Parts: sequence; structure tokens; C-alpha cells
Amino acid sequence: MKQNVLVIGAGLSGLVTAKTLLEYGHAVTVFEKEQDIGGVWTPSRRYPGLSTQNTRDTYAFSDFPMPADYPEFPSGEQMLAYLNAYSARFGLESHIRLGHTILSATPFSDGEHHSWTLSGVAAGTPFQVQGDYLVVCNGIFCEPAMPNTSGMADFVSQGGTVLHSSAIDSPEHYVGKRVAVVGFGKSACDIAAAIAADTEQTYLIYRQAKWKVPKRIRGINYKYIILTRFGEALTKLRYRNTAERLIHFLRLPRRAFSTLQKTFSAQQHLEAARLLPAASIADLLFGELSVESDGFYQKVIDGQISAIQGEISDFLPGGVYVPGTGELPLDTVIFGTGFRQTLPFLSDPLSAQLVDADGNYLLYRNILPLGVPALAFVGYNSSFFCNLTSEIAALWLCEHLEGRIALPSTREQEAQIREYLAWRKQYRQNALYHNASVYPFNLTYVDWLLKDMNASLPWPALLSEWLKVVEPGNYAPVKAKIKKRSLGQ
Repeated sequence: MKQNVLVIGAGLSGLVTAKTLLEYGHAVTVFEKEQDIGGVWTPSRRYPGLSTQNTRDTYAFSDFPMPADYPEFPSGEQMLAYLNAYSARFGLESHIRLGHTILSATPFSDGEHHSWTLSGVAAGTPFQVQGDYLVVCNGIFCEPAMPNTSGMADFVSQGGTVLHSSAIDSPEHYVGKRVAVVGFGKSACDIAAAIAADTEQTYLIYRQAKWKVPKRIRGINYKYIILTRFGEALTKLRYRNTAERLIHFLRLPRRAFSTLQKTFSAQQHLEAARLLPAASIADLLFGELSVESDGFYQKVIDGQISAIQGEISDFLPGGVYVPGTGELPLDTVIFGTGFRQTLPFLSDPLSAQLVDADGNYLLYRNILPLGVPALAFVGYNSSFFCNLTSEIAALWLCEHLEGRIALPSTREQEAQIREYLAWRKQYRQNALYHNASVYPFNLTYVDWLLKDMNASLPWPALLSEWLKVVEPGNYAPVKAKIKKRSLGQ
């Protein structure tokens, strides 16, 4: 039965979900609080120096490759242009309501029929809409996380500026300023590297130095080492097939990580930068590795960026205090401290039903919540290949709506989720997201979804992913076959 589906969020997950639902004949309306589509790539959230971590060929939808004239690592502006072109190509624009903030999403059920009522505001005017099904695509980067440190309000009242990385603007605004960037993730290092040449002083204040993957490892594009099935096999502690069991039996991961660690250290001059991580790559591996920011380590070595290990304990008039370092005179503090995963439009009781005591989302296949009908999530399966995992998840959801997915019982679904969470708690102490990421099982996850849909990647494409690199285009014929079988097209 075709349904009226409401989608919250017009980032890449919301766009591919809307496209796939429309292909299956459902009525779709997408609500986006920003004035642009794109999620993290919207102009209001794009920081200086933002670019993809993936190469353009691995960070594209299967049926819509990026333009050939794009650089290897497209910029934030280029990513937005790509998503706008995707929306236009597949006729999504008329289904998207920009500037529409959802304030509440309320379910209704009479035992047989389920529906949702969304209430919100657009241009100051309240609105309300009803639908048969709700898909949440607001993403895991939805609410900026910033500490409420002592003295912050006084620092701001006396002329200081405190921002989250998602809210900063052109590097020109920091010319001659004394700026501290807090964090060691990709956004923090990107920003520090982007503004360092223009500021009077740039500090990077961080708790723990982390390993960063060079875009080229000994001259070889990192995608041929990391973005392959072999690269994924090195990180897998479970769910192994025969080839992966052999790789671990031969202890190849230990040798590979040791070699990579020595290579990264020498290539990035980590000792000279005094940023050699205390933990091994293997220890930090499941905390989501990020790609090196262009020029970051060299700017630390050259003194353009002063890297300080510690954290801000107090804001002072005209600066901050970092224990072990002392007072730092500052005009601006930028927190590259990530995001909180929140669902502000759901009631507290309903939100509590979706997570465990540690805040981990209880989603079967990272899509379906337990015991909440007519609700699904797409984009809560972050991976190295976000476009691909969201695309296949959207297809899986549509097949589920067609009644073509053989789901286990709710008890068995919960058992599988809990078993995975128990493993995650033991081995993924450094993980960034509360069970909204499928890393390090990026491609294994895609394989699971395809198997649920009685499909698989043809062996030539599978072999290519082992020997060369993952190419989303390999999945377009598989998707077409699934849809043709289901819809008779």
C-alpha cells in the first residue's frame, strides 16, 4: 500500500530517502529547517577549509557520479552544488519544504492504522501536517555540542567571541585576531589550518592527539589502502568471512597497523610537531579515524599554530585559563567539539523508548526502532561511505514497506542489537556516536542489507572492491534489479 511519508531533514540521507520513496510510488514531503538543502554542507554550517574526507568517486550516489572536473577531495561549496544537482535531476525540489522547523512529531495508532502529526513553524507561521509514516533523517550532526565553562558569559560580554565550528565564517573575519580552536577532530584541525596564516595567534587546545590519515601514504592515494574491502578486513574483530579470517590468522592487521603508524609518524613529522599520539592506531581505530587537514602539521611545526594539550578550565576577561599552561589572551574561541545526537521534536517518553541507558539508539539494521510503528531512521548508519550506506538503507526501507523484508521477531531484533552493543562497549571505547555509526563494518553492513533483499554484489565488482577501491556505481545495477523485481518495472 502506498503511503504519505513525511521526512525530517534534507541532507544527503533525506534526499536519497525522498528519491527512493518517490520511485516506489509513495507521496513524500521533506521538511528542512535550514534555507538550503545539504545538511552539514549548507552555507550556514560550512566552516573555512571544509572538504570531504573521501575522494569524489567514493563519496557519490550510485546513480549520480560527481562531476569529472571536481578535485579529488571536493570542497563544501562543491558538495552543496552536487546535492542541488542531484535534487534537480530526480525532481525532488517540489517535495522539499525549506525553512520549516519541526517542533513536535506525535504518533497516533488505533491498533490497525498508524499516523503521525508534525507541528512546526515556517517564517514565523505555525503549520501542521499529517502523514502515514515518518522517516527521521536529521542526522547525527544535529545539535552543536559546546561546554558551559565558568566565566564564558563575562568573556562574551566584554567583547570576546565564542562559536561552534559549524557557525564560523570567512577566515577574513579572524585577521589579526587571537584565536583558540578547541578539539582535535577534523573540523578543529581544518579550521586551525585554514585561519592560521591570517590570525595574530592561533592556538589548538586538545585533550588527546589522534592519528590522522594522510591523503597520500608514501605517494599512494589513501583510498587504495583504506577505502577497500581489504582495508575494512584489517579492522574487523568479528563478522568475518573466510578471506577475512585468513587475513587475521596470518596476523596481517598487526603488521599493517605497525607499518602505518611508523609511516604516518615519519611522513607527518609527528615528533617534531610534538603531536605523536600516546595510544596506538589500533587502540584509537574504533574512534573514527579522520583524514589529515591540509598543511596542519607543517603549520604546527612552523609555529603558525600553537598546539596545547589540556582543556579550558575558566574564561577570563580577554582570555582563558588552561591548567598547566596558564592564561592565554584571546579574542575568539571556536569549539570543534562535535555534536549531540538529539531528537528535539519527539516527546521525552518516546525518545527514551528509542535508546538504552547509555544513549545508544536501539535500531534494527540502524533503521527500524523497536516497538514504534510507522517510524524509521535513515542516516543513523554513518560510515566511510555515507552516501552509499544511506542509499542502500533507503532502498531497504522501501522494500520493508512493500512487505519484502523478512524481519525476525521483535525479541530477536533486540537480541541482535544488544549483542552488538555489548561488543561495542568492550571494543569501541573511543567511538564518537551512540550506535549511529556502522564503522568498522561499513561494507559488511551494506552486504547485510542486500542479503535481506535477496541480492548481492556481482563477483567481478566484489573482487574490484577487494583489489582496488569501493565504487558506489557498482551498486546501481543491483539497486535497479531489486526495484524491478519488486515493482515489476
